[in-house]
Amino acid sequence: MYMVEQASTSQRGRAEGSAEKRFAALLSIVVNLALIAVEGAVAFFTGSLAVLADAGHSLFDLTASGFAFWGVRMAGQPPDRSHPYGHEKFENFSSLIQVALIGAIAIFIVAQVIVRPFSLAISNVAIGIVAGTMVVDYVTARYLGGVARKYHSHALEADAFHFTTDLWAKVAVIVGLLGARLGAEWLDPVAALAVAATMVFAASHLGLRSTRILLDTAPRSEVEARVREVLKKEAGNLGFHSLRMRQAGKWVFLDVALHVPASTTVAEAHDQAHHISRRLCEIDEVRDAVVHVEPEDHDEAHHDEHFRET
Repeated sequence: MYMVEQASTSQRGRAEGSAEKRFAALLSIVVNLALIAVEGAVAFFTGSLAVLADAGHSLFDLTASGFAFWGVRMAGQPPDRSHPYGHEKFENFSSLIQVALIGAIAIFIVAQVIVRPFSLAISNVAIGIVAGTMVVDYVTARYLGGVARKYHSHALEADAFHFTTDLWAKVAVIVGLLGARLGAEWLDPVAALAVAATMVFAASHLGLRSTRILLDTAPRSEVEARVREVLKKEAGNLGFHSLRMRQAGKWVFLDVALHVPASTTVAEAHDQAHHISRRLCEIDEVRDAVVHVEPEDHDEAHHDEHFRET
């Protein structure tokens, strides 16, 4: 009865988390649509090139938010025949696409600096609108970042970073516009290049982390340390070997071989393996733990010593 209630609570928690992530991703789409409409209208009525460029940036962000929503929605689906381990890696794939879009924006900024003549259309309205949308970018980035940290969502983390880069871009726009008023138009391309460089640096970090998960790299050392602590406590003096772990989205999947006395019955070995698996799944990040049992005196020469534990 306890196990059924525990599973039901876990499923409700995952459903609520998935719903909150979908809401956050959908909110980012709505915010981007609003920003594009406002910035596009201001650019049309004022002729501000800076605001027009910022509206184009928001258009890239809208595309990224669409991929974030797709990744979060797919990741929330339960395991099925074609994806028996679940769909969490869709978030990592979505994050990788968003990183590529960030790179495209950075290249676009550098290209604009190279080909665009250093003449700016200065407008008090344009500066005011850009300053106002900075507040929207900041609040949205903080909200998305909070939800991303709460549920370890790489798709929402990348989406939050898009709004952060948009904020940096707006700072560059204002610096350029104010610099032009003071006769220092060179500030505009310098600020733009600084934004592009920061975007490339941060996007490389996000992209590397998503790629590592897609390539089944072992999870971070803190998770492994907690797994080994549980195994050493539960396995006792007999020990274990061949611990393997991989990550999909937030979740960690693992398998391990547990040593048991040769006199242990099949039922006893099963109960012990089931108990240890349940204890491992109590670790927040662990979704599934497969425990294989081997008799204590079993010939293990074929096992790679690199994975052996005592």
